[in-house]
Amino acid sequence: MSTRQIIRLDGSGGRTSPHREPVGSWIQLNWEDRDDRAWLEDEAGVDELVADSLLAEDTRPRVVEHENGLILILRGVNLNPGQDPEDMISLRLWFDGERLISTSRYPLRTVAGIVERLDEGTGPASLAELLLELIEGLTDRIDELIESIEEEIDELEAALLEGADRELRDQIGQVRRTVIVIRRYLAPERDALVRLTSINRPILAELDRGRIREQADALTRLVEDLDMARERGSMIHEQLLTRLSDQLNTRMYLLSIVAAIFLPLGFLTGLFGINVGGMPWVETDLGFWWVTLLVALIAGGLGIWLKRRRWF
Repeated sequence: MSTRQIIRLDGSGGRTSPHREPVGSWIQLNWEDRDDRAWLEDEAGVDELVADSLLAEDTRPRVVEHENGLILILRGVNLNPGQDPEDMISLRLWFDGERLISTSRYPLRTVAGIVERLDEGTGPASLAELLLELIEGLTDRIDELIESIEEEIDELEAALLEGADRELRDQIGQVRRTVIVIRRYLAPERDALVRLTSINRPILAELDRGRIREQADALTRLVEDLDMARERGSMIHEQLLTRLSDQLNTRMYLLSIVAAIFLPLGFLTGLFGINVGGMPWVETDLGFWWVTLLVALIAGGLGIWLKRRRWF
């Protein structure tokens, strides 16, 4: 069964009534759905290149001019249950002035929020406004995700100052992986919006380029925030490695001091343990205590010598 949803805008922020001509149609598809794919390829009346772009298995953010429309591919935060937010959802858009066709694999809260507002009569009044609200909504969600990443980095820095070490390694690694994945999509998405502001086509006459430019600037700031988060993550990782290395060196140093003291003592006790004639103090009852005293004097002498050499 097809998951296709068609929303006809009434020009006043809601869905059109049966007795009123729509100002534009928003068609939502799931590119994994077999029926939706068949409709887009055979019945939608779009070029084969457009259909391939909207149904591609893997995409990167970009904007492509077509002879009678515009292809815009964006990325949104994956907030679905059981999913990682950094596994960003690809939202593919075809805009020809009369229709906005959007395809995605998973639901997006930005899309759901706009649909809910249209049902309430407070949504976008035109397709150009709808396109703007989609772009702004996706950017806002990304902003919230990056803020949560920065808060997590703050917590990691605080934990490092409090003395936590080994348990932070996995957390730091996860944060750094998240930052890398998100940045992979944000930079080309910013470039796509910058490109969109420079396109001069009649179908984009109603598009508020100033708002698009603001979103491009916002993505630039978010990319810079991600770069800063990546640097902070690397710094925390380096500090953690330095701390672990210092701890290891301290322990190895203590073991070296202990070995330096007990090595000659071990040699001495081993020498006195041989069963041959001529060993001193074998016949006296105080022999054990004389050996113990000798061992203690040697250990004390080595300790004083190491102390003067500033080994500890």
